[in-house]
This record gives sequence, C-alpha cells and structure tokens, in this order.
Amino acid sequence: MAEQQIPTAADVGSMYDQSTDLLSEVMGGNIHLGYWRSEDDDASVAQATDTLTDMVADRLDLSPGLRVLDIGCGSGKPAVHIAGGRDVHVTGVTISAQQAEVAAARPEAGENSGQVSFRQADGMDLPFADGHFDRVYAIESFLHMSDRAKAIAEATRVLRPGGTLVTANPYQQGELDARETEIVAANRRLFQIPPIGDADEYVAHMEKAGLEVVEVLDIGENVRRSHTLAAAAIRQTKETFDDAFSEQLSEAADIIERFGDLPQIGYGIIAARKP
Repeated sequence: MAEQQIPTAADVGSMYDQSTDLLSEVMGGNIHLGYWRSEDDDASVAQATDTLTDMVADRLDLSPGLRVLDIGCGSGKPAVHIAGGRDVHVTGVTISAQQAEVAAARPEAGENSGQVSFRQADGMDLPFADGHFDRVYAIESFLHMSDRAKAIAEATRVLRPGGTLVTANPYQQGELDARETEIVAANRRLFQIPPIGDADEYVAHMEKAGLEVVEVLDIGENVRRSHTLAAAAIRQTKETFDDAFSEQLSEAADIIERFGDLPQIGYGIIAARKP
C-alpha cells in the first residue's frame, strides 16, 4: 500500500470528532482497549474496557482519599470509574483541548475524594510540583509520546516516594517479516506514533527514572478483540462520508485489524514503585 493512500491522524481525528456518539457506544465510552478473559468471554465492550481500567487500578493499591494522576485521560471515563469506585480524587491531563473540555464537563467533576478534575497539559512537561500525587497511571498514552523516557521521568517526578506508577500499552515482541513490518509501519503512520518499542524499553525507562519495577504482565491475547471492534466501528462510520474519504476510512480499518492480528504485538501492564 502506498504511503500517500494511508489516512493521516487528522483524518482519523476528524472521523472521531464527527462520530463521538457511535464510538462511545462501540468502545464503551473509553478510548483504550478492552480485556476479555477468554475467547468465550461474552462481556460487552463497556465491561471489557472497564475491566482493563480496574486491572490498572488494582495495581495502584488505592485507599480512600489518595490523590491520583491520570496521564492521557482522554474523555475522562477511566478517571471517573476509578475515582468513584475507589473513593480517591483523580486529576486527568490530556494534550487535547477538545478532550479536556469534554472531560471537564462531566457531572462527577470536583475536588473531593470520589471526584475528578481535568486540564489540558503535556505529559512530557507536567504542571505539578514534585511528589504532588500519591499514585500515577497512564493507559495507552506513553505509546504516543515522542520522548517516552522524558514522559516516564515526569510521571516519576510528580509521584511521591512510596507511590506507584502503572502503565498499560501495546508493544512489540519478536521479529517481524517484511509484510508484518509494513503493517506495523502503516499503523504508526495512521496514528502518527513513534516506534512502539518493547516491554524492555518501558522497564529501562522506569529504572532509569529511579523506579523499582514490580510487575510486567502481558495480556496481548486478551485485548485483540478490541482491534476488530474498532475496525468495525470505522467501517460503519464511513457510510456517512463522501466516497473519497470513505475509501480512506476503509483502508484505516483494514490497517487496525491487521495490526491487531499480529502475534508479535503484545500488550502489557507494568507496575513500578518509587522508593
């Protein structure tokens, strides 16, 4: 596939902006992938995406009243889910002004335990003092950072000693042949992300930042269904656009689906503590 035929992130972003209701329904109100326990698991997408959120929250070792930072909060549903379910206060940051506005309009917004607050901010340059938060998490946001080492160092800086950082991201495991390499490259161009790296990269960045890694859990096989569902959502949405853009969206859906089918694409939850 020629590079110029692949939709840009702006194209996909436009599709998302114009089909918020559809995508929210298909992905359960979340932007991240879902977790299914087995092929026979009949959980809905909303249940599966909330399950992944809970898996991250479980590793944060939360107790009522703690201050938690969500780096790359998206539309804010994971923050709301964690804040209300664990009686903590979650501050969410996102580089997207639109996402920050949508998240801030949630009825759960506030400064008390069990509530959430949101602001636009760069995850590689966080506007918070050292040690400001008791816990920090990032669900599929470090993946998009141009300097992951800096982003993880910033997350560590704003985390208090004794606190926990938990990340969830796709990554590569194993070698790719020429066809597989092109699929991964097409996905990168589609979403304008840097090389996805492997689990060892994230671990190395955490250790360099001064964290102690306590768990690396691969759940790649449990999240693959998400790619198929996302591709289906895009194919459904394309019917509302003109023929040229509809064709681009079809190509985007194909890329996402093929990427999700690659056995070398894993997905990991990594937990680390700050001494």
